[in-house]
Amino acid sequence: MNDDLPIRVLHETEAYARARRGGAKPVKFTLDLYGGKVNLAIETTADRVTLADIVPAARTLSSIITAAACRSVQLQGRKIACHKGCSACCNYLVPLSVPEAFRLRQEIKAMPMVRRAVIEQACLTAAKKIVDKPPPALFGEPTDIKPADSPAELLNVASKWYANFKLPCAFLCKSVCTIYEERPLACREYWVTGKAQACAGAAGEPEGIFIPVRMSEILGRLTAELEDAGIEGIVMPLAPIWAEENQQRGKRTWSADAIIAKFVEITQNEISRGNVEMGTAG
Repeated sequence: MNDDLPIRVLHETEAYARARRGGAKPVKFTLDLYGGKVNLAIETTADRVTLADIVPAARTLSSIITAAACRSVQLQGRKIACHKGCSACCNYLVPLSVPEAFRLRQEIKAMPMVRRAVIEQACLTAAKKIVDKPPPALFGEPTDIKPADSPAELLNVASKWYANFKLPCAFLCKSVCTIYEERPLACREYWVTGKAQACAGAAGEPEGIFIPVRMSEILGRLTAELEDAGIEGIVMPLAPIWAEENQQRGKRTWSADAIIAKFVEITQNEISRGNVEMGTAG
């Protein structure tokens, strides 16, 4: 565990042990996942935090939730196609929430100079292509793609537009993600079943696994409520530049207790909704 993180997610037993040793008093909560209960806690060591500070906690929760989703699928006899070395989805449109964009900028800045320069150049090259050819369906320009009437259709339109660039992920090297532990939530929450060849379009269509709550969406809602604004998404190659241009926004702080309370509330509400959708509400 990285004790430098101002906000951390702990399993209940670990939180209890740390509290007995004089650690900060954690906020306990329970996730109802696939008919079972996971008892967790969130601990903070700071009075005030930024949006970027909540991202590691969201990543931890995302890993717990997606692991439960994958176990459920495997118990049904279905095979997970995703594996190390498969990069079929690494040229997809990856939207980042505002907190993730700020966190990604921090993590890139902390990289060794040579690696940082390579990634920044890759992001800059991709950004230039994107800016030079914005998605026409979103701006009312003539296009063969029908206008979007819903968020899902909007994402589909944007995904088709982005696919035309054939841009490899700036963090991909020899078909391996170089920031796997810090990869975006949208990547963490994309798992498919079936044959790996399907992802490359060679053997039918891959079937995505249903995730009862997506932390990428939770962070979007959390930011919108904290800032009293709309939900935003930033295309990954643009994220470092966007975060650089919005540094003051990234430095804004809130009460750590207030952010954690709101984060847990939104997460539990969305899991309840997801369980109802799956028919596994307890």
